[in-house]
Amino acid sequence: MTDKNREYLEARIQTASSAQLHLMLLDGAMRFGREAEKGVLRGDDLAYQATLLRTMDIVEELLAGVRHSTDDLNEKLAQLYTFVYARLTSVYVNGDKKMMVEALQILEFQRDTWRQAVEKLATEAKIEMAAEKAPSAPKVPAPKPHLGAAPAHHSATGQSASGLPASGLSIEA
Repeated sequence: MTDKNREYLEARIQTASSAQLHLMLLDGAMRFGREAEKGVLRGDDLAYQATLLRTMDIVEELLAGVRHSTDDLNEKLAQLYTFVYARLTSVYVNGDKKMMVEALQILEFQRDTWRQAVEKLATEAKIEMAAEKAPSAPKVPAPKPHLGAAPAHHSATGQSASGLPASGLSIEA
């Protein structure tokens, strides 16, 4: 990795939200996982073990990130990442192709879900910023009722043209 690429990545990480960081981890897990999968499918232990270990490290980090909270969603994510880690461990020990496919399917689904969530959060943030920057419409005061004399269309008897008594209160502006 070149120095400029490293600097860019560091800046991106430092300015990312927690959801974006989670997505970056999932992207990395998928990238290394796909590389490991190629070696597993060829049966080449040396080709996949290093990238598989990197994938496992990332899944461990994902698991550590969701253990900080005991809410229901985080507990379910922790169980899911534990399941994926167990599958990857089985791949490392046994070279199990089926387990590799299962683990990558789950990680890919998680990545797609997180990508949608990050995009939605970004859209909501843009809408909020636009609303804050937009000038607010001037407030027009509500018309005040006229108190006192009855409107001109009332007869001298105190009744309106419809025959109802005039109240002396009008909400005409």
